[in-house]
Amino acid sequence: MTTSADGDGVRHAAESLRAANDALPDIAGRVDDRIRGVVERAAADIERAAHAVQGSVRGELLESAHEIRLIGTRMTAAREDAFSEVAHVLTGYADEIAALLRATGSGSGVRLTDISVDPLPEPPPSTVTSAQETAVIAQNVPDADAHRRAIDAVVACCPVEYQPLMRDLLTGQSAHAIERHGHHLTPVQMVARLQWLLDPASVDGWRLNADGSADSWRQRRRGTHQVGTSSGYYTSPEAFAKPFLALLRAAGLNRAELDTYLDSKAAGETIIKVFLRTSDTGVTAQDVYTQRAPGTDTRDGKKMWKRARRGAMAGHGEMPGVREHDMVKRGKRPGSLIVLAKGQDESWRLITSYFADDPHRVDYMEL
Repeated sequence: MTTSADGDGVRHAAESLRAANDALPDIAGRVDDRIRGVVERAAADIERAAHAVQGSVRGELLESAHEIRLIGTRMTAAREDAFSEVAHVLTGYADEIAALLRATGSGSGVRLTDISVDPLPEPPPSTVTSAQETAVIAQNVPDADAHRRAIDAVVACCPVEYQPLMRDLLTGQSAHAIERHGHHLTPVQMVARLQWLLDPASVDGWRLNADGSADSWRQRRRGTHQVGTSSGYYTSPEAFAKPFLALLRAAGLNRAELDTYLDSKAAGETIIKVFLRTSDTGVTAQDVYTQRAPGTDTRDGKKMWKRARRGAMAGHGEMPGVREHDMVKRGKRPGSLIVLAKGQDESWRLITSYFADDPHRVDYMEL
């Protein structure tokens, strides 16, 4: 015999599962904070010893410090995979329970032993490349003609009434959306960009040094080529055009209408970032290719991976791994970001456009 209390218990179980899942990000942050603390203290001690000596011993100590940081990135990657599996099971059971509750009304007669959740697919293998491999890739990045052909393909797939404005945006002097996120790029170029900071647009510089280290520098500003812990591109001209067409349909057909629309949204600012959800654009998992550093779903995981990347660039050891990532399906809040800027008494000009996940570190507007 089953009672309403049975249904209440089942409903409470579903709520508890969702609450446990909601707590996972905070737990992950605390775990990675501890990992990074232990790793950085150990690596820093070794680096202090290295700076007190010279020659091969110094190099060996710096390599040891780098290896410790690599171990840290593997630990956070394993933690992220484990937490992803836990989240999959928690939400899977909660969804199944909710479906049974809807089917039975009260939840009476529901047996949790009748519920099963398929396991999460194995994560894709990690990729680690060398500076020497990247030097070869650097010789084969797209040239200006290839970028121009890619722009032509995007413009051609747009409705004819939007083509003049699309071409105007994509060919502007400050625009590098196609050059760094266009459909003509390749997975190996994304790995080279993410791991070794090789600019596929060939704007920022890159060099392999005789000692095995590599340098990256920005052409117009200080610092290295800018890329975080993921890098990707749109897989077709149609996919690349989707967020732009969504924006232009909201704003207008010509430059004057676009300027008026953006002025009304910018509130006096000279840079505007437009975030378009997949529901706004129709972008699917097949429209985007992404390489991502595993274990970087937390602040400390990101910092540790980037620090290990700097060590590899300095020639202290191998690069931390990256792997393919379905940002549309697995992202927290995936969408397309379009960045535009304007000077005084000027029209808005395109800076870049790319697919991003949960861009909480930037101020942006939505349609």
